Amino acid sequence: MRKEVSRLWEQALEDFDTAEKLLEVEKYYASVFFSEQAAEKALKALFVEKKWRMAFTHDLTELAERRRG
Repeated sequence: MRKEVSRLWEQALEDFDTAEKLLEVEKYYASVFFSEQAAEKALKALFVEKKWRMAFTHDLTELAERRRG
């Protein structure tokens, strides 16, 4: 796994863990924020792994569409 992919994946896992902990203490707004961050970073990791270049966007729909292309 490339360094950029590994870094993004580890950050995604950390954000997801944070989201779960916030959910347990009923901090829903913050849990949703970290859930979105986890999804974005995981999708970017997949994109970089498959396309071999960094995606400089925060638009998950755009990443998904680029992934298909």
